[in-house]
Amino acid sequence: ARGAAATPTPAQRVLDAMRLSLQRWDKVETKRGAQDYVRDILSPAKRGALGRILILNGRVFANNEGGKVQQHLAMVSRAVRERHSKVKNVAYLHNSEASGSCIQNKKGELLPTTLIAKKYSSKECGVLVPNPYFGDLDHWKAVAQLLEAASRKHPYWKRDPRAFWRGHIRWRNKDCDHESGNIARFLGTLLTLRHPDQFDVKVRHLEEKKSLWSNSTALHATKCKDSPSKYPFRGVGDLEGLIGRLSEAQDVSWVDPVDYAKYKILAHFPGGTTGSYSRNLNHLWATGSTVMIWDHPAQEHYYAGLEEGRTHLVFNATNAVDVATKITGNQRLARHLREGAAAVQKELVCADCLHGFLLETLKAFRAHFRTQLALDDVETARATLRGVECGDFVEYVSHGVVEKIPPSSAKAGPGEDQSCVDLVSVAFAPP
Repeated sequence: ARGAAATPTPAQRVLDAMRLSLQRWDKVETKRGAQDYVRDILSPAKRGALGRILILNGRVFANNEGGKVQQHLAMVSRAVRERHSKVKNVAYLHNSEASGSCIQNKKGELLPTTLIAKKYSSKECGVLVPNPYFGDLDHWKAVAQLLEAASRKHPYWKRDPRAFWRGHIRWRNKDCDHESGNIARFLGTLLTLRHPDQFDVKVRHLEEKKSLWSNSTALHATKCKDSPSKYPFRGVGDLEGLIGRLSEAQDVSWVDPVDYAKYKILAHFPGGTTGSYSRNLNHLWATGSTVMIWDHPAQEHYYAGLEEGRTHLVFNATNAVDVATKITGNQRLARHLREGAAAVQKELVCADCLHGFLLETLKAFRAHFRTQLALDDVETARATLRGVECGDFVEYVSHGVVEKIPPSSAKAGPGEDQSCVDLVSVAFAPP
């Protein structure tokens, strides 16, 4: 039997899960294999909402993409520049979609791709990295300090005992399974109408142009073929009466995350866009509250380090009252959960934790795909990039600054793109 000392820590479990996800692809052993990998990564079949990322000599180059891709690259460039000696030359793909998937090469083969979430299972294709809403090292460190200060300001025994949540509900006219996050959130608001003394779950914005939310007949008929609850609204008593009181579960005012610390219990629901991750969870661990997570299969990079009963409790529409009562009625359990949540903040999602994980992920990519064989000197890097187009590449500097790659005196040879030659020249220029 394994002794207690052999039990992996939560942080080790997170790293183990990351390394395991890379095993989907054969380990590269040759220079040609490494070069083929880099070329595939930088020339995928799909474009848009996608980062084609090349790190050379501690500098981050990628296609000029906005949105969550740019946020990811701001986080990466800050981490790399902070401790760049640990990050050698590597290339990788990043898909920033809420329910991301691996990108294909031009042969239709799945490429190693980093994702911010997986919707259904950790076994899906892709390597999870922190979601971009943590921000870069400096931003998240400052936010975490504010949350921890709020935790100290509000003694737990003085806090509101209700389970708290605020967010939006939208319906995008997709099938039910793509709306699972919105359905979960709507069921949460009904908890407030039925049990106002235990739940303060309210929506800031309810998509009014979609009449579904005010039509009990349509809700009863809503069927989710892939969900454990095929008809999620059929178990709700007096649904028509609850719908008539929906205004009581709406609160358009903005609640700052530091004010979450006024509540003993913080509820978390899946994302409204696809039912995948939600940035809301980022802010819950540092508040000194207990955490309740709606039962859903989505995965983020640090979930392998979570443990139900220690870091949080799982709930659904059926058992929500029992779970909330269990927390408020058992001081020992509440203290245990609060300590577990604080450990998540300290060991898994602190600013240094996130950046350390990012750097370990980049090192794992380099080791698995042997990118040192393809990128570690000027001549080899140029040969590797032959046939690749770098015209849309820029350099991502710390704190989200993006700079154009200046032209170089080196001239492109046969099969080379001048933009790629300029990029390599800049990366390997003497300091």
